[in-house]
Amino acid sequence: MDDDVRTGRDRPGGTVMDRPLRVVGPDYSGPGVEAETAPDRSRSAPGPGRARGGEGREGREGREGSDGYVTLYTARASSGGGRAGRVASDDGLLDLEMRAPRQLGGPGGAPNPEQLMAAAYAACFHSSLELVAGRSGADTADACVEAAVELRKRGKSDDYAIGVEVTVRMPKVDRDTAERLAGQAHRHCPYSKALLGGAEVEVRVA
Repeated sequence: MDDDVRTGRDRPGGTVMDRPLRVVGPDYSGPGVEAETAPDRSRSAPGPGRARGGEGREGREGREGSDGYVTLYTARASSGGGRAGRVASDDGLLDLEMRAPRQLGGPGGAPNPEQLMAAAYAACFHSSLELVAGRSGADTADACVEAAVELRKRGKSDDYAIGVEVTVRMPKVDRDTAERLAGQAHRHCPYSKALLGGAEVEVRVA
């Protein structure tokens, strides 16, 4: 595993553009996408307040875990029907129909898991970028973070992996500074930390 998350001048031998940040982990093996794309509108996610899967974590906010981290907030969402169903958060603020994209043989026309992950990662990474940039006095006005999430396949039909590319644009900061801050944000971002060992992550400055 390449767990070197330095970038630009922090990483010997190249810049973000020619030596992208990568964290490569094991593939995800689960139900084949071919099976998941079959529409089944009869299945739906549990309604607000009935999200499943969070049992045993109630009331953990404010508590310190064995790893030393204190839980500040827990988000809960449930899926009914996978790529052909619905997802809903337990508070009802998120309630979306899901459809597989046409590239996977689905009908498209509704969000899919990769889009939701890309949106969440981009927002979280952007907040981390603003934090590290603020500490150094860098101007993040007009900054933009884009996340591209790839669903990848190898060999057999159920051998899937996730690849992520994060692109940082900081028009009011010189390139060397932008590369340094992008690397720091990658080390700081909790989403990046969560993906270590579980997905391929590439961060670059445009």
